[in-house]
Amino acid sequence: MEKSGRLDLDSSEVNGTANKEPVVQATYKKLPEEDANWQSKTDQETDGKVQDTKMVKQNGAEHEVDDEAQERMLQDDAKLTPKKDATEVKFISENGDAKIDIEAVKQVLSGMGKEELMKFANDPFWIRLRWFLFIAFWFLWASMLAGAIAIIVMAPRCSTPEPRKWWQESPIVQLDGSETPSGNLKGLETLLDTIKEQGIKTISLASMVESSKDGHPINFRGIKSNLGTLTDLEAFIKAANSRGQHVVLELDPNHSSVEHPWFKSSVNREGNFTNYYVWADPKIENGEKRPPNNWLSVYGVSAWELNEARGQYYLHQFNKTQPELNYNNHEVVEAFGNILDHWLRLGVEGFRLENIRFLTEDPQLQNEMSHSNGAPGSYESLNHVRTRDRVENGVILRKWRNIVHNITKREGLFALCDEIGADMLQVYNNDDKKEGPLIDLSQSSQFLANAGAGISAEALNKSVSQNLLINEWPAWDLNGKSRSLRARVSPQVADSLTLMTLLLSGTPIVRYSDATAAKAAFAEVTKKRTAPAFLFGDIKTHIINNTQVFAYTRHWLKSGNPGFLVAYNSGNNSTIVDFTSVPHMAKEVTVVAHSPNYVVGGSDTTKTKLNSEKVPMAPKSTLVVSFVPGSGN
Repeated sequence: MEKSGRLDLDSSEVNGTANKEPVVQATYKKLPEEDANWQSKTDQETDGKVQDTKMVKQNGAEHEVDDEAQERMLQDDAKLTPKKDATEVKFISENGDAKIDIEAVKQVLSGMGKEELMKFANDPFWIRLRWFLFIAFWFLWASMLAGAIAIIVMAPRCSTPEPRKWWQESPIVQLDGSETPSGNLKGLETLLDTIKEQGIKTISLASMVESSKDGHPINFRGIKSNLGTLTDLEAFIKAANSRGQHVVLELDPNHSSVEHPWFKSSVNREGNFTNYYVWADPKIENGEKRPPNNWLSVYGVSAWELNEARGQYYLHQFNKTQPELNYNNHEVVEAFGNILDHWLRLGVEGFRLENIRFLTEDPQLQNEMSHSNGAPGSYESLNHVRTRDRVENGVILRKWRNIVHNITKREGLFALCDEIGADMLQVYNNDDKKEGPLIDLSQSSQFLANAGAGISAEALNKSVSQNLLINEWPAWDLNGKSRSLRARVSPQVADSLTLMTLLLSGTPIVRYSDATAAKAAFAEVTKKRTAPAFLFGDIKTHIINNTQVFAYTRHWLKSGNPGFLVAYNSGNNSTIVDFTSVPHMAKEVTVVAHSPNYVVGGSDTTKTKLNSEKVPMAPKSTLVVSFVPGSGN
């Protein structure tokens, strides 16, 4: 072939070049008449465009085709065989020349027909195989589901902190009739809204039991006539409950008045009451009656008083008008348990018991051993192992606690008004491990109950730290049994010390005057007791920069919530404090609240930002700030 663009099918040459590929035998079909004018149609096409399976004039040259060129080349409908590859011929125009590109056509597998498939569908082998695969699929699916469930169930969970009890969420306020001009329960009811505004959820009713003129119990089931009636008490409890408040009662089970019907019956040896109190025959020395042993009352005099009517001595570890109940007698234990049951059914939700250290005594009435630390003849001169802090006390307390648990569905408060040492607390709480701790709010905060304005930062740091070591959640009582906080220090210092205790781990015990004197500050800090940093966070105590400032922090690092720092300046002078020495302290802190005597430069710093390196503090003042843990040093 000499001319460009001509194809010699016999010689298999294209443009004079031998085609090394096998010769392609193409089949042709005659074009329909409707396409007879295809050449004229292609002449109207411009721009040298090449249409599929059509040829046009190139550069004015007339392209020659055979007579059968008007027929369209079609692919043979014959089936493909594996021996030969199907090819496709393409005509391509390039620079005025026509070229032919021959490619292998991709074979399309048509698959098996219906008849062939049906042969396999009914074949026993394939039937069994399909069932096997079906069952295996669902078995594997069920196994994976069971495995996923097992992983979820058995995987270790992140421990969720236990929610705090209602008596842990806020301070406890002590109330008695003297808090109001009316001096009765109806007057106390008018204080409930104020108490709620201060964030207090627990009310401890003190000095309620019906008593003699000298203030000692004559009826453990009744209340003082000047306070009202039991109906008034139920109304008070109902009003408190409607405000989300809980009422507990303070009781002293250790003794009664000599005017109590039980004691009068015991003097007369009437039935079971004969041994309701601790009686002992006198010693006869030189013809005179003497006390049966050397036991002393807390006032440093003999703990025995002769009752001429009965002809025996009765025991009193306090005043002689306060005879000791005999709790070595199980009937007395049961009788007082019934008293607790009586108050619980009236709506009281727990108790704070007083003088339980003296519940039982040595039934053999052996003499106390001398103690070298006390002055001769004083109460401290004896080691009171026969009359105080006996293991038997815990057994009795456990029985009473069970009564509280049974009636309140384990939600009631069972606490003490007394100080309790670490040794006795361990004994009580190990009495029955299945039942949990015996005492809900033990307290060893005598240092606070006796604290004066001169208490140092070092003393606070040491005492608070030691108290937290022996008890995770103690009671912090600033008033104690003797002199109240405001009788010992000025109102400004009292406000500072009260504010300082509000975020300690534990439950502060305050008077109504303590909660309302610095009203705004008290309420603001009490609200922070609902924060995660307080409820679940750690507490660390510090003496800042070796100065007179005592401080502690509350933060729960893994929660990402703000922490708190409470600082008390025990010194007599103003000072600048650097908080950045405290671990996880931020460079900036936000003031939450402060005591009324916190005035620096005549400005109020409430709700302001302070540089942690330079925090001013007035003498005897308390400052409470919040911070983002870890954002500083």
